[in-house]
Amino acid sequence: MTITFIAHSTPEPALYGAMAAILAELRALPLCHFPVSHDAQRYPNARQHVTAQGHALTSGLVWLERLTGRGAGEETGLESLIYRALKEDIVVPLREPLSAGMAAQIAEHGIETESLTVVRNQDKFQLEDCATGKIRSNGWGRDAFGRWALGSVSQPVMRAGKTLRVALVGDFAEQRDSYPAMLAALGDAADALAMNIDVVYVTAALLGSQLDCTLFDVDGIILPGATLTQGDHQASALATAAWALENRTPVLGINQGMHQMVTALGQKVLGQDRVVMHGPSTLGSLQTGLPLAEHTQPRPGNHTVITRSGSLLANKMGDEFTLRYNQRRYLNPHLLAELESTGLRITGYDESGEQAQVAELDNHPFFLGVQGQPELMSRRERPHPLLMAFLQQVRQGNRDRDVSHAALTQSVRLKHSHLLMG
Repeated sequence: MTITFIAHSTPEPALYGAMAAILAELRALPLCHFPVSHDAQRYPNARQHVTAQGHALTSGLVWLERLTGRGAGEETGLESLIYRALKEDIVVPLREPLSAGMAAQIAEHGIETESLTVVRNQDKFQLEDCATGKIRSNGWGRDAFGRWALGSVSQPVMRAGKTLRVALVGDFAEQRDSYPAMLAALGDAADALAMNIDVVYVTAALLGSQLDCTLFDVDGIILPGATLTQGDHQASALATAAWALENRTPVLGINQGMHQMVTALGQKVLGQDRVVMHGPSTLGSLQTGLPLAEHTQPRPGNHTVITRSGSLLANKMGDEFTLRYNQRRYLNPHLLAELESTGLRITGYDESGEQAQVAELDNHPFFLGVQGQPELMSRRERPHPLLMAFLQQVRQGNRDRDVSHAALTQSVRLKHSHLLMG
């Protein structure tokens, strides 16, 4: 049997394992992977990919699931790798080319090795044979949403209508190089709906008038949970959630993003002093989210969500559906009880029917927050329905505003032409 090693000497977590996943798909082979570390200060969301079984992995391994439909599985050591290779051919990504020492250890078991390295030619990535120096693959590149495509361009999507602007909290480098799942999933939904969208990045530095100038003409807002785990994004994310609430702009909150949305609503209704976002508890204040109870464990992986009849969530997802999680907190039930009178409803629960997993606001065009990570379940040919529902409302909201503006500015045709004289 043979182990094909794909070395990619790159610091970006989003690139690690991508070319190995592509080769595994082309050859219909399983992919195994060693533990890998990244510069956590430069790439704080480097290990935010969660598999269906709940394994937390480097974010670039999302491409294996997207390209092949197979999960990456848990990280493995050399001994387990050799045991697997005794039964079947496998593909393994590496940060650096295969060392002579490791190659010798593998050869002792009668296993052959093939060593390839990723080389970059302008905007394309290719595989080069380490032994011969020959290029072994066509060029692969990434589209505007960071998704991988063979050849110079990906297959075009016939799009219609005007270009809509969707604000995404975080910066471009973070979304493309550290945690690529959200941007890719947004592209999946836009393709399925044949929509033209322009992504506007809401960076941590945007506050006050700068934030207003950035958001004033956006058609929808996404608060992605991975980006919001970093403290420097908390203030701009909360301000963005408050802006969406005040201006009735469609907004989708994911994991921590949902907590930001509930915080913004709570501060508007109950006052800023009473509602805090995961901060230290003070007298008279309510934390939006509380850590999972001591008797429960974090909830990574795929879990069932039970929907509330008559809700937007039930309309889009049915009575129940599966959602990918990386949950470490849950919404404070005391705060939710105080916000019920504002129209905030819990429309999704965990398997027990007790913990809140999805929240909606009735008197808003689209104000929906989910505790899970729908972007981790999206694929190019099968976008996630929640992202589809969000973009559909973004498009409808834009059309409604256009009609309203036209009605206000259109000249009125007078009934009697003689009234036009003089």
